[in-house]
Amino acid sequence: MIMYYKRTIEVSASRSGYPPGIISSSQDNACILFVTSIFCAGVFLICTASHADAQENSRVNRSHVAAHTAAASRHAQSDKPKAATRTQAESISVVGASRLHAARARLRSVPGNTAVISAKDVERGRAANLEDTLAFQPGIYAQATSGSTGNKISIRGSGAGVFYGGYALGMKYLIDGMAISGVGGLQEDRLSTIGYQMTEVLYGANAFDYASTSLGGAINFISASGVSNPGFTARWEGGSYGTANEQLSQGGTFDHHKGDYYITVARADRQGFQNYTRTDRTDVDFNLGYRFTDKFSARIIGRWDEGSSYYGGVLTLAQIRQNPSQNPNDWGKRPTDSGMLGIKSLYQIDDKSELEYGITLNRYELANNEGTTQPQLWRSTDVNNSIRYTRNDKLFGKPSKTTMILSNVQMVSGDSRYFNTSVPAYQSNRADWTMNEHTKFQGSHDSVLSVGNNTEILNHLWLTTGLSAIWIQRKVAISDRAIPNSSVQSSENYNAIFLAPRIGMRYEINKNIDLYTNLSRSIDPPVTWEYQNPNGGSGYKSTAAVGRVEAQRAYTVEVGLRGHVGPFQGSFTAYRSWVHDELLSVVVQRATTTTAEVDSVNNASPTIHQGLELGLDTTLLHSNNFGKVTFRQAASVNDFHYVSDPTFGRNQLPGLPRWVYQAALQWEHRTGFYANVNYRATSSYYADYANTLKAPSYGIWGLKVGYEAPSKRWSAFVDVRNLANKHYVTATYTEYNLKGIDTAAFYPGDGFSMFGGLMLHL
Repeated sequence: MIMYYKRTIEVSASRSGYPPGIISSSQDNACILFVTSIFCAGVFLICTASHADAQENSRVNRSHVAAHTAAASRHAQSDKPKAATRTQAESISVVGASRLHAARARLRSVPGNTAVISAKDVERGRAANLEDTLAFQPGIYAQATSGSTGNKISIRGSGAGVFYGGYALGMKYLIDGMAISGVGGLQEDRLSTIGYQMTEVLYGANAFDYASTSLGGAINFISASGVSNPGFTARWEGGSYGTANEQLSQGGTFDHHKGDYYITVARADRQGFQNYTRTDRTDVDFNLGYRFTDKFSARIIGRWDEGSSYYGGVLTLAQIRQNPSQNPNDWGKRPTDSGMLGIKSLYQIDDKSELEYGITLNRYELANNEGTTQPQLWRSTDVNNSIRYTRNDKLFGKPSKTTMILSNVQMVSGDSRYFNTSVPAYQSNRADWTMNEHTKFQGSHDSVLSVGNNTEILNHLWLTTGLSAIWIQRKVAISDRAIPNSSVQSSENYNAIFLAPRIGMRYEINKNIDLYTNLSRSIDPPVTWEYQNPNGGSGYKSTAAVGRVEAQRAYTVEVGLRGHVGPFQGSFTAYRSWVHDELLSVVVQRATTTTAEVDSVNNASPTIHQGLELGLDTTLLHSNNFGKVTFRQAASVNDFHYVSDPTFGRNQLPGLPRWVYQAALQWEHRTGFYANVNYRATSSYYADYANTLKAPSYGIWGLKVGYEAPSKRWSAFVDVRNLANKHYVTATYTEYNLKGIDTAAFYPGDGFSMFGGLMLHL
């Protein structure tokens, strides 16, 4: 979805407009609803806390390990103080390792592919975006083509037809288990990695416990806290293309470790590899947690960011070979402003069961696009509620865990507005803007009720079952037109209920190795703006209309093996998805300084997504004198194609490579020095549905060296990328049929670049 400014979406069979927005006058209604929800949450917190106090005459002393595990999974932040002989930095290291271990132990119960990524590991090199975070995760394609937080991200081919530079679709995004993806999707520039201590990835239906409604699964960002990140930390990162990122954070505990706080402020600037691709943003993140009793805890989480981006323009293959830093689009500034406020509480009912409640308010504003004569404004506000009840029992003498989840994502306010101007649009000349069309999306929602169970039916053999009831509603209405047209449809109310079952088995071959398999159904609801302009119209024409788009459905079977033996640790997973009504998009008309882009979103004929995901870490040497040498590898083999399309037969779906391979040879010494040589390669892949033009394959080398003081109080690194200055493609526009002609449809990757970083902890 590269959008130099928000595209109007034209559709062939089922089309769309672009993302959700909100009307300024309805901001108050959203705030009232959120305050009401917060009040209800407060009543819940007070009542449960009072009940907990009445039940307890004395606190229950929990074990040190249980306290760490609870804190990692619930963010109750109730860790006991460390021994006085340890330094603060050592305590941080112990707590961080404990939380990471607890998260991995918890996800081991899932009979499918998952991953947990430590932020501290990522920060040993450049840590600017999700491409850096998700590196070396098989089955995931993550590329940042403008070097900003905007990323093209796909898990198992999810969101295959989504263009870079727009909304991140095909998976669910969460913070501490609370959804930040709305019914209009999630804007890519909100995918900042600031303020997190780790990232969980749950592939496909393995995200069942997060009420996920997507083929790709879920990415859950775990916030840093005053327990995991105490003290003052300053981090600086800079280098090629005018990159300069600064971050200051402070965390700590209070009231005898019952409460904790964490706040971070970050600034990011980059001039860009391509000309005219400057980006800048400011992030402020905070959270405050308190353990009222041994049974009850709560946490408030807030995030705010603002900035602007000039996304790079697409080039021909010849232009990339000649000079990939050129940019034909010297226009297209996109100011953004978004915020999130949430409350999460946990009540331990008894030794067997607990109740968790979370609520978030997510607000997003996008001016799309300055510098054109057809600007658009997109704004949205979502309120997301989730209640989770878990209970541990014995069934025929074997452990059994039951989970019930009720999740609701509600757009309380959202709209898109299309304007014409006589001169290029900027905020300073708003009086010159004339509105052509106003489309509203509020009232749309996704509601999910899930019930799941995980039981050991035989020694070391676990059976996982689950069923989700999913209610989707999309309300889309064109409320104003500059040119009235009664002959086209002006509203759509899509209402549908689906059942998504899941069954899986996991066998613990031994304490280190698992064998697993599962069969599941997934539902991907169309986002609000995919119901806009189904008959070839746009917000700038009298033919603008609203129409129907069906939800994408898929059945997926997965089988895999994970664990470690001797010097080897890794995983192998094979999957196959039978997809119906896959949501695919295509560029129909390119954007210019005087015309908006027009895209088409379609429900495709049946498609297949299948592949292999392989990850392997091998310890080659472990010596006190020479240090530790490891070889890390991650490979994805993909096959995404039509089953038998009337037009495209069994063609491959464009936009994603057939295979991706990453490797790194790393040396670490006990004194704190480390270095690695890394390599990333992808196959060629098509840019059009007719399969006539390909993005070429590539392989690039990198080098990273660094030092982390044994005290953990400071560290430094140098990260060199694309050592050979190779010209390559990271993402593409997708079109119907390019007829083999070299067309401007390709995004260039960064050239030779060097980044350095310094971290100081007090």
